[in-house]
Amino acid sequence: MRRVVLDKTGQNAKARGVTYLDASGQEFFQPADLVVLASWTLNNTRLLLLSGAGAPYNPSTDTGTVGRNLTHQVSFSPVLAFFEKPLNRFMGSGAAGVLIGDFSGHVLDHTQLPFVRGGTLQAPSHGYGPLGNFGAVPKSVEARWGSAWKKAAVHHYDRAGRLAFQGEHLAYKSNFMDLDPTYKDRNGDPLLRLTLDWHDNERRMADFAIAKSIEIVRAMGATDFTLSRGLGSYDTRVYQSSHLQGGTIMGKSSETSVVNSYLQHWQLSNLFILGGSTFPQSSSARPTLAMLALTCRTADAIVDRYMKAPGPLADS
Repeated sequence: MRRVVLDKTGQNAKARGVTYLDASGQEFFQPADLVVLASWTLNNTRLLLLSGAGAPYNPSTDTGTVGRNLTHQVSFSPVLAFFEKPLNRFMGSGAAGVLIGDFSGHVLDHTQLPFVRGGTLQAPSHGYGPLGNFGAVPKSVEARWGSAWKKAAVHHYDRAGRLAFQGEHLAYKSNFMDLDPTYKDRNGDPLLRLTLDWHDNERRMADFAIAKSIEIVRAMGATDFTLSRGLGSYDTRVYQSSHLQGGTIMGKSSETSVVNSYLQHWQLSNLFILGGSTFPQSSSARPTLAMLALTCRTADAIVDRYMKAPGPLADS
C-alpha cells in the first residue's frame, strides 16, 4: 500500500480508500468505506505521514501527533555465565525459560535507585543450535583461534548460559519518527527516519540489571562469567527485539494523540489503526497480548457500534 486517500472537503473528513502498487509497479486505487491499518509500527506511521492523515510531530514546538512517542524495549544480555555441568541448552522452544518479575517497575522498590520503572530478568531456553551459538569461551581461555580455542569452545558450548533483560523504555520528546528529507524508496516516496537514543534512565536501569545478574549467576555456581558493556548510545546494529512502539499513539484528545481508545483516528472516523504504533509507552512485558486484546476491542466496537452508526465513537 502506498497511501490512504483522504477526502477533507466539507465538515466530515474521511478516508476514501487506499492506493497500492501491483507487482509490475502500476498504481491502483481501492475505494473503501472503512480502512484499517495493521502494517506494523513503522509502516503505520509512515503511511499516515505520507498520506497527510494528521499533523506530523515537531519536537521543537511539541506540536503535532504523528510520529511522536517512539519507544523501543530495552533488551540486552547482561551476562554470559559458564558452569561445570552441561545445561542441555540445545533443547527448548520460543516461549521456554525462567523469568524473574521482581524487578518490574510496579513492584520494585525505587527508594535507593537512580532510575524509574524497571524490567524483567530471564533465562530463555530457545534451543541453541551448535552452529549459530558456537564459540563462547570464558575469559580464562586466552586463545581466540586454533586448536586450543576449538577444544575450549566445544567443551563450553553446552556449559554456557545467558541472562536476558527486558526493560521499559519511556517516551521522550527527543525520540520520534518523521519522513526522511533525503532518502527515498524506489517509487520516490520518502523513507521513514527514526530519531532515537537511550537516556540516562535506561542506562542506569541497565547497570542495575548487570549488578543483579552477577549476584544471580554467582548464586547459581557459575565458574566464570562475561559482562555486557551496558547501554551507550542506541545502536541499530544491535538487535533490540522487534517491539517498537509509538508513532500513532492512543490518548484522550486529538491534541496529544492520533487515535482514541478504540484505535479510531480522531479526525477520520472511518480509519482505524492497530498494533504497537498506538502504544504511548513501552512496557517491560512483550506487547503481543495487549495488541490482541486491543484489536478484539476495536473489532467489537466496529461491528457492534460503528457499522450501525458510522461516526466518531465516544471515548470511554
